[in-house]
Amino acid sequence: MIEVRNIVKRFGDLEVLHGVSMSVDKGEIVSIVGVSGAGKTTLLQIIGSLMSADEGEVLIDGVSLSGMGDDALSEFRNRHIGFIFQSYHLLAEFTALENVMMPMLIGGVGRAEASKRSRELLDLVHMSHRLEHKPSALSGGEQQRVAIARALANNPSVVLADEPTGNLDTATRDEIQRLFFELRDRTGQTFIIVTHDEALAEMSDRKIQMSDGNIIL
Repeated sequence: MIEVRNIVKRFGDLEVLHGVSMSVDKGEIVSIVGVSGAGKTTLLQIIGSLMSADEGEVLIDGVSLSGMGDDALSEFRNRHIGFIFQSYHLLAEFTALENVMMPMLIGGVGRAEASKRSRELLDLVHMSHRLEHKPSALSGGEQQRVAIARALANNPSVVLADEPTGNLDTATRDEIQRLFFELRDRTGQTFIIVTHDEALAEMSDRKIQMSDGNIIL
């Protein structure tokens, strides 16, 4: 599903990734752990094409992201990659339903079809009773469930999550952890999760340890 080959990333004279390579199988849930500054988020952003590498290559479903122009990358991201962030990044002026519809509308899906699929996804993450609520009326856990539904909107091959439980209380964090595995079992998506949450990391199919820009385990 995902191949990362000898990724090097520099910021000025500082090299933050030193030839990182890894692979992830279809339907696998992989966690990436390590102390702050280890290079986890940088690697995740490169895998998701939000940041370019200075050297190396990323392939998703056999497609190399290297050499794609901005428009091609944007279209590929919209269709094949879902993102979940620690801070949810929901659009404040739109309802839960409208937030989930947004990636589909951007991708050219008709409003009626986008609404139907969004309702199904919000039901999948147990949020069908909050369709018309805006983010300000939702708890942190509810906002993250909406963000997860949005990440699944275009049925992506892979979902990338950056500290998805970092802003949640213990009970809600446990619910979101279980939800990832429920979704994987029901939808077959591949998940890569950057996390400091050891419980979530231990639940994953595989844990990758990073330190100083290298994979050490």
